Amino acid sequence: MAKSKRLAQAEWEIMDCIWQFEEAVPIRSVVDRLYPNGEKAYTTVQTVMNILVEKGFLRRRKLGALNLYSSLVSRREVVEAETESLVSRVFKGSFGTLATYLVDSADLSDEEIEEIKKLIAAREQQPGKGGS
Repeated sequence: MAKSKRLAQAEWEIMDCIWQFEEAVPIRSVVDRLYPNGEKAYTTVQTVMNILVEKGFLRRRKLGALNLYSSLVSRREVVEAETESLVSRVFKGSFGTLATYLVDSADLSDEEIEEIKKLIAAREQQPGKGGS
């Protein structure tokens, strides 16, 4: 995993974009996909991407005069680290407490409740995962 496991909001935006590409990409590809109307400057995106290299989330390699960037970590790895951090800090390490909070505080639709029930039922059927 990356040296620093936490991503700022702008870093999340860029990593989400990088994860969508199948291969290493130049900064221009990220800028064009995320900010087609110039919402952020090229140099701003470049700065954030270089920070992500320093933090160990991205790899940068030179191809002539062009810098190409690719992910060093999967989205799943980052989501897991962020979730574990949240649960540790806010819910005293209890994923059950997090689940209870989400179910009790969220305005869940009937479809979402059914999906949660299906996930729990499937988990109970897995050997060693709470099934009988």
